[in-house]
Amino acid sequence: MKTLHTISKAPSVGLLDSCLEVINEKDGLLFLEDGVYYSWKGSEDFEFYEKYECYALKEDLLARGVELNSVKEINVIDYPGFVDLCEDYESIMNWF
Repeated sequence: MKTLHTISKAPSVGLLDSCLEVINEKDGLLFLEDGVYYSWKGSEDFEFYEKYECYALKEDLLARGVELNSVKEINVIDYPGFVDLCEDYESIMNWF
């Protein structure tokens, strides 16, 4: 089953580590709210974005002052793109 995992907390909380223990290679990662800090080039060097399809919500990046040109190789999506993702994946797992 193809699952979209949403991460909404900052890297200091460690939710991504827990998520990566159970994620499958066909799954996707969506960073929203404070989770968008995972996509910032100045954050720790994570290799997850090379293994999985990764997305960050544009509105949350802008609200936190993260410039779009400072985002790693992660797909930046808007709210309509978020809706499309929810339709593309069979299930959604929210990490709190």
